[in-house]
Amino acid sequence: MTVMPKRLSTAFAPPPRGAVDRPVALTAPLTAWIGASETVFLEIGERLRDVHASISRVRDGITRSTELLADPEMVEMRRRLEAAIGDSQGVEELTVERTKALDILCHAIDGAASGSTALRTVFRTLDYVSLIARTQVEGMKFGQEELVPFALHVAELVTDGEKVSRYIDQRMNRLRDHLEASRAIESEARSASADARLVAGFLQLIELIERQQTSAAERRAEAHQAFTAVWKAIAGVVAGLQAHDMARQRFEHTVRNLTIFERIAAEGRFEDEGEALDPALRPAALRRIAVLETAQLADLADRYAEKMTAIRGDLGVIAGELDACGAILDRLRPRRGGSDGLATLEAEAARLSTGFRAGETLRQKLGDSLSLSVEATSSLIEMTEKLTDLEHELRIAGFNAAVRAAHIDGGDETVGYIARVIREQASLARQEADKVRGGVEIAIASTGSLSREVLPAIVSAERAIETTLTTAATLLSKTEAEGAAALDSSLGAARGLGGEVTGVQRMMETHEEGCEMMRALAAALTALAAEYPEAALPAPEAGRLDLVLFSAYTMEEERSVFAAALGSTPRPAVAESAPTAGNGDDLDDILF
Repeated sequence: MTVMPKRLSTAFAPPPRGAVDRPVALTAPLTAWIGASETVFLEIGERLRDVHASISRVRDGITRSTELLADPEMVEMRRRLEAAIGDSQGVEELTVERTKALDILCHAIDGAASGSTALRTVFRTLDYVSLIARTQVEGMKFGQEELVPFALHVAELVTDGEKVSRYIDQRMNRLRDHLEASRAIESEARSASADARLVAGFLQLIELIERQQTSAAERRAEAHQAFTAVWKAIAGVVAGLQAHDMARQRFEHTVRNLTIFERIAAEGRFEDEGEALDPALRPAALRRIAVLETAQLADLADRYAEKMTAIRGDLGVIAGELDACGAILDRLRPRRGGSDGLATLEAEAARLSTGFRAGETLRQKLGDSLSLSVEATSSLIEMTEKLTDLEHELRIAGFNAAVRAAHIDGGDETVGYIARVIREQASLARQEADKVRGGVEIAIASTGSLSREVLPAIVSAERAIETTLTTAATLLSKTEAEGAAALDSSLGAARGLGGEVTGVQRMMETHEEGCEMMRALAAALTALAAEYPEAALPAPEAGRLDLVLFSAYTMEEERSVFAAALGSTPRPAVAESAPTAGNGDDLDDILF
């Protein structure tokens, strides 16, 4: 706790007769005040230096919170967000390709399915013809040994064809089910992707980051500038406190010269050793000293009061500015649920990430469904090869039937009809098999493009997007937390500074008492000077006295007062230059 100097009496009565030779005693109260107030001003300086250091911490926190927005990690995040826009646009383009591939695949499978249905009709017709052939052949009297094996072979081919046809139909139906599921999922996923508006979301996030960086930098620059101005003002006040030390030094010079006053009054000498002044001249010398120090004290009181009043005024302004700066700083602190700040950026990144992840299940379902479609399509090609073999054997069978019909008595009409029907159905089977094969090949090419190119590219782009979103949300959360911590540090350092400065301002009130005591002492010295006649001190003695009095002054203000009070400032005697070499006079004889 600061101990304020005890208020001393400032009523200086003119010294009583007989006491005029002891003016130093008049300085005792002011000397005591200066000693007591020294502790106060030292504490004022310490407290202001603490405030200055606290403001430095405030400025450091503001600087740190601003630098975070330009951190290399933030720059890298911005670059990745821009790259994610390209990934999102790529996903959109690939989604269009995926939709086209699904449409082609469905169209091809529809064509192949119609061919497969027609094939089943062909084999049902052949089955009927085969039944007729067996009935006719068994009723013939001639050629059974040749026609029966033929009829049985045709029946076997028809049975195999029906099996293949049924297998293809089953596979087609399964594939169509997969494709329908894929198209439904794809439509839903496309709709979800449109809702997420990834590209627009990324662009909005980048714009928000730019806006926040600019806005935050401007607001923090404003706060930093405000605190810097106060910081400099406090440094100026601390420097201005040297006025108290200068006042102490100037007063010490007054005490010194008043001590010379007492020595002249008692012994007539200006210094401890030296020639004594003529007693008749001593009153003029004493008056000269009293006039000079009266002027010095009056000037000191005015300058000290002016400087201390200015400092107190500055402290009042600083205290108000610190309160205003604290309010500015408090507004920089992001508010949860507010419309600005890094928390908003973090929330936007999290929203995009949540929206993107919401479609992850659909994307996985679509990938699984398309994989099933690819698998089902690949197994069809083997069946189309079997259709090709069956169609070939059927044509050969039809040809053989025609040959046999020409060599067997009574078999030309029946077997010829059967052969013709077989050839016709074989030709039709070939057409329908080609349709199936063509559809399957288109389907295989489409699914191959999906499985090898489109789907992996979509997965890769989506993973990159998800990574970017996760990184952005994490980094923004981290930056928001670090920025908030930096601002919290600034807020903590700024808290109570205005009150601290106000307290220091109240401590400065002690200077008023000091000024009153200086003026009272000046009045006492004026009264003291009036005790001596207004007689001029002869020039030689005045010069000697002035040199002694003037020699203590180290400040320009003191010299100016000396010149104003006594008319001029003394000039020390300049020693003559040393003699040239060869001069026979002794150097001591010249100087002394």
